[in-house]
Amino acid sequence: MKFSLKAAALSALVASTVLAAPVIEKRDANSDRIAACFVGLIFTGAWPGSCKAAVAVDLGLIRSIAINQMTMDFTTANPWAPTMASNSVVATMLSIPGITLPIDSVRQHVIVIDNGVQLGAFDTPWSAASVKGGTMTTAFTTSALNVFPEAKAAFSNFVGSLSTQASHPVTLKGSVDAKLNLGIFGHLTIPGIGFNAVVPFKGLDNLKNIKYIYAIEVNPSIDGNIYLAAIISINNPSQLTVNLGDVSFDASHNGAHIGVSTVKNLKLVPGDNQVISYTTLDMSLTAAQQFSDSLAGASQVMSLSVKSGVTIPQFFQGSSMSQIPYKNWSIKVSPTKVATVTATFQSPYYGYPYQLVNANMDGYQNKVQGTGMSGVSTDMALWFFKNDVNFSVSGTGTVTVSFEVDIPKKLQPLQVTAFTDMVNYGKANGKVLVNFDWAPVIIVNGDGVERIVDWTSIGNGFEPIPIAVGDDFANILLQL
Repeated sequence: MKFSLKAAALSALVASTVLAAPVIEKRDANSDRIAACFVGLIFTGAWPGSCKAAVAVDLGLIRSIAINQMTMDFTTANPWAPTMASNSVVATMLSIPGITLPIDSVRQHVIVIDNGVQLGAFDTPWSAASVKGGTMTTAFTTSALNVFPEAKAAFSNFVGSLSTQASHPVTLKGSVDAKLNLGIFGHLTIPGIGFNAVVPFKGLDNLKNIKYIYAIEVNPSIDGNIYLAAIISINNPSQLTVNLGDVSFDASHNGAHIGVSTVKNLKLVPGDNQVISYTTLDMSLTAAQQFSDSLAGASQVMSLSVKSGVTIPQFFQGSSMSQIPYKNWSIKVSPTKVATVTATFQSPYYGYPYQLVNANMDGYQNKVQGTGMSGVSTDMALWFFKNDVNFSVSGTGTVTVSFEVDIPKKLQPLQVTAFTDMVNYGKANGKVLVNFDWAPVIIVNGDGVERIVDWTSIGNGFEPIPIAVGDDFANILLQL
């Protein structure tokens, strides 16, 4: 699978240890010895060598461990030292009746074992901890998982298992150092508290749930290939947040290779993730040609190398934008017929930012046209976009921009009639109604590629767009 190591990581380590099987506590001589040691520590501040030995066993004070959340980064310079962090680690401890251990910070030394092979180890920094009853809760900041040199093949297999399976068990073995606040006795560090827990990890399960959301651009290039930039949704069924960097998928149709899909800087959080997929269809391949031709008749399934299928809608059409890209339009017309429009822009691309670099490419006639006001004004061009507009919009915010547009200076008889109808409608309603016939040039998510995108009203199913007007709108009727 194309993400190999990276993808495994994605469930790797502790994707969902919250599923750890419950441990039924067995009281034995060592358990009683551990309980007596901590009772003595709390009341006397003493920690003899026999207590150090008692807590160092694999199943002693710590009976089980659950990691409810994990973040892993596989974009590190050393691919065999991915980093990880967790905001929720829960340890079930030996029950000591009437005693709550005053642990206030811990650090962990962990070896990861799969199928009996020690894969690697990580050490966490000191982190705050709290104890309630027999449960200790803590977290840890970024720490590196150092894969053992002799275990690289085994670790790759482990990653592969987590990438392709719904669940995979892993053994976490090691020790915890704990700082206890003993009141009048001060703080005492208890090192080497052992643990050994088998934990089932939730895996990526081949990322089976990938959905096509919206086509940003479909570009048949002069090189003969088709380039598709689209929003897709990838469901991460694990509880791991993973940063994988650039990930490439083999794209196929009916089992035959048709191209490559790439997601740049892929970061998956638990649940649905809307990401931009860049697909190159190699039209020199018969299978790619057949796939493209088939889309003229019906939607088709494009399979990715993770054994998932993405249904590409007929003619590459997307379902819908996340929101309309523009709103709150108004127009001002001066006595010299200089027209300035103002609008608020927002990202229609599911949280991805964009930069508008050209409102009207050379050779295009991007415009807005009247609609729903009178017969003669319907489809009459109110203004044409110019090519000197440039602004940026964040993925979640808005920006209000004013810029000049072209309106006809010398009106033909039919334009006079249509614009008169528009002016009268504007006086009565404080607005005119238009449809946008607009394909601006934008750069999405800072990828540096200029894309011609469809912002038309009819093509995206928008209702007529209101444009606020005032008394100055009547200047559009002047003949200059």
